Amino acid sequence: MLAKRGKLEFPWADTPPPGEAREVAPGLFWARLPLPFRLNHVNVWLLEEDDGWTVIDTGCATPEIIAAWEALLAGPMRGRPVRRVVATHGHVDHIGLSGWMVSRFDADYVGTFAEWMWARVSHMHDVPGSNDAHHYYLVRNGFDDAVAQKLVKSRHRFINLSSPIPGWITEIRDGETVRLGGRSWRVIVTRGHAFEHASFLDEEANILIAGDHLLPKITPVIAVYEMMPKADPLGDYLESFPSFSDVRPDALVLPSHDTPYYGISERILELREHHDKRLAATVEFLRTPRVPLDLSKSMFPHIEGPDNMGFALGETLAHVNHLVRLGAVADVSAGSGTALYQALR
Repeated sequence: MLAKRGKLEFPWADTPPPGEAREVAPGLFWARLPLPFRLNHVNVWLLEEDDGWTVIDTGCATPEIIAAWEALLAGPMRGRPVRRVVATHGHVDHIGLSGWMVSRFDADYVGTFAEWMWARVSHMHDVPGSNDAHHYYLVRNGFDDAVAQKLVKSRHRFINLSSPIPGWITEIRDGETVRLGGRSWRVIVTRGHAFEHASFLDEEANILIAGDHLLPKITPVIAVYEMMPKADPLGDYLESFPSFSDVRPDALVLPSHDTPYYGISERILELREHHDKRLAATVEFLRTPRVPLDLSKSMFPHIEGPDNMGFALGETLAHVNHLVRLGAVADVSAGSGTALYQALR
């Protein structure tokens, strides 16, 4: 019997332990890797080929994840080589071991161009101007100088969770069809959580590998970063949903976090409603002018520690920037060194 949460249905109540895999469709396997931060796992997908395997996402570079891969390679993957490494997007929990795996097997590396570039740039220690830009972004949005300096240094621990990113890529684009594991998959490229996030739809088998874009229980991080401080990633995310309009309602959705589910239409509706509520709350909190960090503390009252508040700031600004775009909120800082926003209606 399927487990249920609201209108979503979950065909598997338990998850595969690290080093083991579960077949979710013929030749398509689900493996789960432990992560060293609050979101404590990532799902990866193994597709059996005639001459080896295609791997979709890799986890990050930790001894625990490498040990899990060694167990997978020797066990469920039966010692056969990885021929292709596919990245849904360029965040470290998805591409951190891509270089290690590509180098080990001389495998093809497949993904979107923007996410390959993002991964290469965001996992370098010495990108000119990046530390200064990050520090300015944090101070302008309310962090004091000392805390901002610590946050700039602390992000290097995420950089260190990645092996070197492959120096080349086989590019995929929206609408293309790729053959993976003997199946035809249509590539669906969306923005919001990432710049060019790739999902994969097998229309014949009615399976969607959704990456982080359509998670079953949490919304993916939709955040503003220092390199594009006026971006509207939330607008991009909300505008992405029609890209999935021709996915059948009974499709099996394979997300990168939590467990596979049925109910894509219901989940998209839930995600829309969640962000509508957050946007309405943001307007209410901005009835009087607020500095973004102060607003973040109201929007995320249970978050503690500067690192987590840094993530909360990015999500808060995503909602603020979208409201600015809609004409509901304005930047009223008037040239001061600290950003200040106020609702207009």
